[in-house]
Amino acid sequence: MSHRTSLVIADDHPLVLHGLTGLIHLEPDFDILAICTDGSDAIERIREHCPDIALIDLNMPGSTGLEILRQVKTDAMMTRIVLLTADISDSEIVSAVSSGIDGLLLKNAASDSLVSCLREVAAGRKWLPAAIVGVAVDREIDRGKRADKLLSSLTHRETQIVRLACLATPNKIIATDLMIAEGTVKIHLNNAYSKLGVASRSELQAKLGSILDVSHDK
Repeated sequence: MSHRTSLVIADDHPLVLHGLTGLIHLEPDFDILAICTDGSDAIERIREHCPDIALIDLNMPGSTGLEILRQVKTDAMMTRIVLLTADISDSEIVSAVSSGIDGLLLKNAASDSLVSCLREVAAGRKWLPAAIVGVAVDREIDRGKRADKLLSSLTHRETQIVRLACLATPNKIIATDLMIAEGTVKIHLNNAYSKLGVASRSELQAKLGSILDVSHDK
């Protein structure tokens, strides 16, 4: 009997999970060992079953798909990870690739793409569509260059404070995090405003927020 590829599947949307399992059950070369609706449970099932592949939704309660990926790699488990998502940012794509993702698939992809992806990954190859991953990497490189250019006039401390300010972190919290006086934070911010040609936090966030991609933890 030929080898059947074992799977753990995790998605917090019951209808999506039902559709995935129904589709994969139609294929004779796959064996679903567990299904999960929570990221923390997914990690436990992966540890319990050591499947060949874990098909994981990017955004789930408990642990995200990226957190599961990193945990699997940290624990040196042999399970290959395929991320499934309806939407993903460029920085998340770059983070997934740098963390060792084996496959990336959008939820609007055709069903035969899912099966093809799983078979490619099961064979030890990567499924990272250039139209998704390559474009994201190029945009991230460009974004980094633009950020470096804009921040090149700032001191290291001003850059730290600007990044925190773009996250809407209050001055008092910035002061505590950086172990400096709140008044010092204000002085650095005002200096940064002058160098960047802005007059307020809202202008700072409008100018730098998307370039710094401050909504995602690096």
